[in-house]
Amino acid sequence: MQITKLKIFGFKSFAQRTEINFPTKGLTAVVGPNGCGKSNITDAIRWVLGEQKAALLRMSKMQDVIFSGTEERAAMSLAEVSIVIDNSDGTLASEYSEVIVTRRVHRDGSGEYLINNQECRLRDVHALLFDSGLGSSTYSQMNADMIKAVLSDKADDRRVLFEEAAGVSKYRQQRKEAVRQMERVQMDMARVEDNLRATRRSVRQYETQAEKVDEYKKLTKRLRELDLSVSIDKFEDHKEGLNTLDTSSRRMEHEVETAKTRATELQTKIEEKKLDISEDENAYRELEREVQAATIELNNLNNDIVRLKDSISATEAASAKAQDEIERSEQKVGELTAEKERLEKENEALGNDSEMDEMSAILERERETLQVMRDKLDDLRTRSRELSNERLQAANALNALRSRFERADAETDMLQSNLDGWNSELETLRTQRDDALRAVEDIQQGMDTARTEIENLEEQKSVREERIESLRSEQSELTARIAELRNEEARLQSRIDVLESVASEGSDASRWLAENKSNLTQGLLSERISATPEYAHLVETALGDILDSVIVDNAGSLGEIVASLKNENVGQALMALTAKPRPAFGGNIEGNGVIGPMANFVTADEPTMAWLRGILSRYILVESLDAALELAERYGNDDLCFVSPDATVRTAGLVSTGTPTAGTLSRKNEIESAQQALAGVQGELSQKLSDEERVQDTLAEETQMLESLVDDIREKQNSLHGGDAAIAIQKNTVASCESRMATLDANCNSARARIEEAAQRKNSDAELAEAAQAAERAEGEYDRVNDELGEQEQLFRDKDEEVRELERSVLDKNAKLAQNTSRLKDIADQMDFLGNTIVNRKDEIAKNAEAMDKLRSDSEGIADQVQAKDSALREIESRRDLAREKYELVSGDIDEWQKEVNSLRDDMIEKMHDLNDIVRRREALQANVDRLKERILTDWEVNLEEPGDIERVEYSQPEADREIRELRVKIKELGPINVNVMEDYEDEKKRLEEVEKQFDDLDRARASLDRTITKLDDIARKRYLETFERIQKNFQFVFSKLFLNGETKMSLVEKLDENGKPLDILDADIEINVRPTGKKMRGIKALSGGEHALTATALLFAIYMEKPSPYCVLDEVDGPLDDANVGRFMALLREFSKQTLFIVVTHNKRTMAEADMLYGVTQEIKGISRIASVQLADATKFAI
Repeated sequence: MQITKLKIFGFKSFAQRTEINFPTKGLTAVVGPNGCGKSNITDAIRWVLGEQKAALLRMSKMQDVIFSGTEERAAMSLAEVSIVIDNSDGTLASEYSEVIVTRRVHRDGSGEYLINNQECRLRDVHALLFDSGLGSSTYSQMNADMIKAVLSDKADDRRVLFEEAAGVSKYRQQRKEAVRQMERVQMDMARVEDNLRATRRSVRQYETQAEKVDEYKKLTKRLRELDLSVSIDKFEDHKEGLNTLDTSSRRMEHEVETAKTRATELQTKIEEKKLDISEDENAYRELEREVQAATIELNNLNNDIVRLKDSISATEAASAKAQDEIERSEQKVGELTAEKERLEKENEALGNDSEMDEMSAILERERETLQVMRDKLDDLRTRSRELSNERLQAANALNALRSRFERADAETDMLQSNLDGWNSELETLRTQRDDALRAVEDIQQGMDTARTEIENLEEQKSVREERIESLRSEQSELTARIAELRNEEARLQSRIDVLESVASEGSDASRWLAENKSNLTQGLLSERISATPEYAHLVETALGDILDSVIVDNAGSLGEIVASLKNENVGQALMALTAKPRPAFGGNIEGNGVIGPMANFVTADEPTMAWLRGILSRYILVESLDAALELAERYGNDDLCFVSPDATVRTAGLVSTGTPTAGTLSRKNEIESAQQALAGVQGELSQKLSDEERVQDTLAEETQMLESLVDDIREKQNSLHGGDAAIAIQKNTVASCESRMATLDANCNSARARIEEAAQRKNSDAELAEAAQAAERAEGEYDRVNDELGEQEQLFRDKDEEVRELERSVLDKNAKLAQNTSRLKDIADQMDFLGNTIVNRKDEIAKNAEAMDKLRSDSEGIADQVQAKDSALREIESRRDLAREKYELVSGDIDEWQKEVNSLRDDMIEKMHDLNDIVRRREALQANVDRLKERILTDWEVNLEEPGDIERVEYSQPEADREIRELRVKIKELGPINVNVMEDYEDEKKRLEEVEKQFDDLDRARASLDRTITKLDDIARKRYLETFERIQKNFQFVFSKLFLNGETKMSLVEKLDENGKPLDILDADIEINVRPTGKKMRGIKALSGGEHALTATALLFAIYMEKPSPYCVLDEVDGPLDDANVGRFMALLREFSKQTLFIVVTHNKRTMAEADMLYGVTQEIKGISRIASVQLADATKFAI
């Protein structure tokens, strides 16, 4: 950490901005002629680092550092100096590696400090530079004045430098401050002690009346604790009851709202479900129709499949028969071919023969017959196929009619069932609607009656409220007056107590005699007499101490009384011997302003009055001082006193005057007056309390009646609200019934229309009977044809066998030949026929195969349709079943919901009655709570809602009530209490405690300051001696550098005070002896000028070594030294410059030659300084 740069602007003679750069270490010399401003550079460094003493800157005040102007340049308004510090090693507590400290001062005396261009305080600068050696330290700035001071004949100047090095000056300043604080504390203790004595006397004066107030407070405290405990418990019980009622109320309100909501929801659901029923019913009926249509379509498809299967079966059978026929024909052809060949062979062998011709003719006829039978058989087969198709068509038509009629019957039955249910529901709905309308009329009539009753009740309520307001106003006035009377009663009673306590004072001896020697005395004179109030104070003035005298009617008792007073040592007593009264003055006093003898205005018992006449007959009351003086002069020969309001004049030449204090008689009169006023106040208070009780009773009665009216009004209003809700519910019921009835009427009309339409579609059973007969006829004809076909086939087979038998019968040749010829012809014909038959049958089989393929394809397509239709039917049936279940379920829920709605309405009405009852109970309980809160707030100023930290006591209810009554009686028996006396007493006691605490605090502060001063002395003494020892060693080291083999000796010389006692070592003188090279040990006065300067320099450097700094300014320190000493001095500086930057202001050429850097200060313009810098090497070249 080093100073690297100094910036000056407007400081003293540096009017221009001037910047001086310093090396990190070494010697920097500042040279220039006298008066050019060299020392202003050192002053700028001292000033920017926080110097606050203008004198050390060679100025009278701080604003004088601002450039004051010259003939050629005007004065400046501010001075500014900045010093740049290299903080790369982090020595300073700053985050910046380069720290710039700036100080400014303005003409108006204001100034500011900146750290890195951020405004700060002086203490911030001190904190930044603390313990860094860069402060405005004395040892970093050395000049010729310091050299003179360090070896001055004044020991104090030298001791200041040592104390500064040891840091003792800080402790000295702290000690001075502690001593000043000690003096202030002692003065405060004396003042507080006087105040303490006065406060203690005042506290003793309050203690008498405080006892009664203490008893009052104890009773009041116990009453407060007990009353509050009981009241808080009652309040909490009431609050708990209120919370319970609130909870019940909220629960019931919630239940009512829930029931209303539930009823509304159910009613809405009923309406919605009724609408849903219609939709569901329509959906269900539509789905049922879709099921029936799909069933019919599926049945038609199934019938088509059966028909196709029958056709396929018939076709297959026909093809099989055709195939059999082909096979038989082919077999027959084969047989005929074989037979033809055989016959042809036989014919070749046989010739013509007539028998042959005949047999041939028979055989031909049989064959023709057989052919006829064959043709008939073919016709029957064709007819059988036709009848099979007709039978299938008739069956399908019959099944279709039967399905259509079944669907129509089912739909008609369902519609009729719905129609019956809807008619029944319509009757129920009409009944509900009529009941609801009648209920609305009844409720409306009840609401009208309730409104009329509410109007009447509101009028009564207004009247009651006006009465209550009037009563409350009267009660407030009574309460305010009672409070005033109570305060007045307490004030008067307190005044009477004070007057009585003062009236009964007397002297200690008189009071002791009156109390302890009542057998010898008759009490105090002041207790036996009274005076006219108008002249009571004059009587007191006249009698004076005589009023405190003890009445003794027997002179023989005086000896015993005197002996008792001596033995008890209770003081002096004045006694009035009434047994021998002095004769009264018998003269007649006449003159202007004479009122009369004072005895005329005093009353007492006869013995006492006789004694008083002897005294008071000589006291004459007059109107003025002038009259008293004139009468005293006139009756100067008599022993008389003339008493006027201003003074008392005696004929003996004595005059007494002044403002008298209230005496016993005045106090007696004042007590009587106060008692009379107290009696009047108490009488009025009793009357007001009676009136208040009457008003409270009346108010309570009126309030109760008002609450009853409010309850009735609220009940009627609740009934109105309930009526509105009930009307709304009934109207909703009517609307829902009418809406449902309209829906049901529409449904009934639609159902009737659909039933009629179904009846019209059905027509009659004739169509079904006709279809059944047609199917039966087709079936009978089909059976008959098939039977006939079987018979014909059997006949054909028999005939064929006969023909063949004939053919075998022809045995002869001709017959055989003819037969063979005929047979050949037949065979040829048969073969042609069979060939045609085979061809026809094959064509038939092929056609049948195509027909069967088409039928199978149609059957498969229809089967796919059947499967799809079946799936669709099952889906529709499922949807229909769900729709039917939903319809049946919903239609079944409506009745249950309606029953629940009716139940909810009945429950709501019952809960509304219960809720009204709870509201009435809550309001009554709330009234009790409010009255309890108001009483506790009035009596104890406690808010039961927030009682705070109230001390609760244990109690049992009967005993607590009894104790509260007893406490109230005891407090009443105490009479009026002037609490202000107690408050004053408590305030005075607190004041006494505070004063005692102040005294104790001051005493502790005094002891603490005493310890602090002792500790500061010990620390300062220790540091001073340690520092002195180190400086002594440093001094020897530096001195030996300047004076080869030189020696030094420093010692502390104790001083004595005026009493010959040694002073503190801190006040000791510092004696310095040195031995320069080749000389003897001597004092500093015996040194030459150069030796003196070097010795002072050595001592300054010794002190500097104790508190080193990164820089040191030497301002013309080398002035008194010759060249030889300058050489030794510069050698010393060169050694120290390895760690410290030295800035040397000098005129010495040798010092300049030793410097590492030279700065020249010149004034080219008079009064304005400027800087010129030269490196040493350049300066050497320039010198050459």
